[in-house]
Amino acid sequence: MPLNGPVNQGTLATSLRRKMARTLGGGHEHGNDTEGRSLAQALHVLKEMKAAGKTWQEMGERIEREFGASLEKDQLKALVR
Repeated sequence: MPLNGPVNQGTLATSLRRKMARTLGGGHEHGNDTEGRSLAQALHVLKEMKAAGKTWQEMGERIEREFGASLEKDQLKALVR
């Protein structure tokens, strides 16, 4: 979803954390599929990838593949900060 106008960085980060928590947190709709997946783990993966010099596209693809959350570049940046 594209952003319309300027967005407060703190608000964006909070919103993204909630989205990731909903995606990763409730095992009810995904069964046991969410075992081992958490917001903290996703953030750890993102920070490691950034430190390793991976591209935003690579980071987004891995988060989508491993955690089931599709995030745009600006969303990934907000989470890594």
